Amino acid sequence: MMTDQEIKNRPWAALHSCADKLSAEQLDYCVHECPDTALLFCFEKLTPDQVDYCIFEDPWTALACCADKLAEEQFDYCMRESPSTALKYCAKKLTDEQKKFCKKKTT
Repeated sequence: MMTDQEIKNRPWAALHSCADKLSAEQLDYCVHECPDTALLFCFEKLTPDQVDYCIFEDPWTALACCADKLAEEQFDYCMRESPSTALKYCAKKLTDEQKKFCKKKTT
């Protein structure tokens, strides 16, 4: 188990290696410090508010690593925020309308 100071110094390491052992407050701190790492390693452990925060802060990671776990409105937000990432990682998941949007935004 990491100490509070170790968690503050290396929140990404805490999320990656010992998220199951973090208190709710420690996990929340780490999520806010490293939303991309939280999406990558702890998606299932996050509260809906934490997931929304991570998606808002890092839509490209959400698309690249968690697209199948996103609600429709979350996916749409990420696609609009990062159309090139949506095309690269989620082309099969995009509707025709979304593909047109992404192509228009990336050209």
